[in-house]
Amino acid sequence: MSKTVLEVKDLSVKFRTEDGVFDAVEHINFSLDEQKTLAIVGESGSGKSVTSLAIMQLLAENGHISNGEIFIDGVDILKLSQPVVQHTILGKKISMIFQEPMTALNPILKIGDQITECIIEHQKTNKKEAYEIALETLKLVGIPTPERRINQFPHELSGGMRQRVMIAMALVTQPKIMIADEPTTALDVTIEAQILNLLEELKKSFKTSILFVTHDLNVVADIADDVIVMYCGQIIEKGPVIDIFETPHHPYTKGLLLTMPTLEDHDSRILPTIRGVVPSITRRPSGCYFHPRCASKMDICVNQSPPVYKVGNSEVKCFLYSDEVQHEKR
Repeated sequence: MSKTVLEVKDLSVKFRTEDGVFDAVEHINFSLDEQKTLAIVGESGSGKSVTSLAIMQLLAENGHISNGEIFIDGVDILKLSQPVVQHTILGKKISMIFQEPMTALNPILKIGDQITECIIEHQKTNKKEAYEIALETLKLVGIPTPERRINQFPHELSGGMRQRVMIAMALVTQPKIMIADEPTTALDVTIEAQILNLLEELKKSFKTSILFVTHDLNVVADIADDVIVMYCGQIIEKGPVIDIFETPHHPYTKGLLLTMPTLEDHDSRILPTIRGVVPSITRRPSGCYFHPRCASKMDICVNQSPPVYKVGNSEVKCFLYSDEVQHEKR
């Protein structure tokens, strides 16, 4: 039986705005097992990145965790002091690959200085030993001529190499969990494939678990073991990747999959879209948050938030799977 390395229970995050305090993420529950990849998918504004930043305790000043528990290796890190989390959890047991390397990397520090700083902080080595570890890690993530690159600044590297540097920084302390927040968004498809293959190789080599945040379902199909679909700060469907792709249940999940281009698509085919947009946290509708965009909505959806129903191997937050509706279908 696989060991659970990350467990999130009933996590809620609130943000303070000019219009008041609002829920950005509501009652999130999931677990990540050892050497597995769990993907979180959804449109922009669905709460994917907020969830990952909450786990890393890197929320903006106007955000805070209002409820829940986050267990890493069985320890609820929300009950630990910030210094303890900073020095014993973040970087050592869990690390993060950020979405845009050019904003995550310090533009005025050389690559080597940024990686060695991380090593010295968490492994208590001297600068010479840290430099050697940094050099070996750059080789490991496929940076060409690492002896030269380690002394360069971020702007001197290509987008693909900057992303490899970010992976090296996340990997250098050999954490059990890596959170990858849209790590291939700004890369072309060839470099994207290289980065995804690299993550898979590193997961096997270091026995690392990956929480992969993305809006790209094609990527999810290639790398994930399990999938969480988020909408308006809620998990609306989760299950094994094969079930999500072959037998999706929630109307939103079905809509997302229909928007995916396939190899059989021809130039004249217009891809379907999901009408409307994800509402902001200050303007979320009553009832089921998806009902204004849903072609299958019922009267109950307008006023009541659906519970979670177990459907096969998946969990779905949708009234279509209530006993009453299923009975009527029969």
